[in-house]
Amino acid sequence: MIARIDTDLPSSAEKVWEALLQRDTFLHITRGMLGFRGSEHWPVVFHQGMEIETRLVFWHVIPGWKHTMRIVKVDAEDMELASEEGGGPVRKWNHRIRLEREAAQQCHYTDEVEIEVGPLTVVIWAFAQVFYRYRQMRWRRLARTL
Repeated sequence: MIARIDTDLPSSAEKVWEALLQRDTFLHITRGMLGFRGSEHWPVVFHQGMEIETRLVFWHVIPGWKHTMRIVKVDAEDMELASEEGGGPVRKWNHRIRLEREAAQQCHYTDEVEIEVGPLTVVIWAFAQVFYRYRQMRWRRLARTL
């Protein structure tokens, strides 16, 4: 099942792309809904080929499962980042982020996630809808400061 959520950000695509690759940006936009054990040891800049193993912490309180994230594509020219992820009950969580220039100080941001969790796919898809809308709200706030 595919979840696709998009928004416009009040910043240039180049500035958002630069921020997108930063570990601290990732942790900032997910903060509040999802924490990641051991994230202080992750590379500061995400790059193609990197693999992260972490334990999810929902709402920074509820321990989740071990989760693996592999960055499979970092394309600066097309402004696209893709990961293949999974862990616990989640068999597949393939995430693609795409940026499109719209104006000097505005870009279009898209999260697209392919989700496979067996019988719970619809439930996890619904969580993804909430989670990525939350992330994009945090992106809009952050983009104003870039």
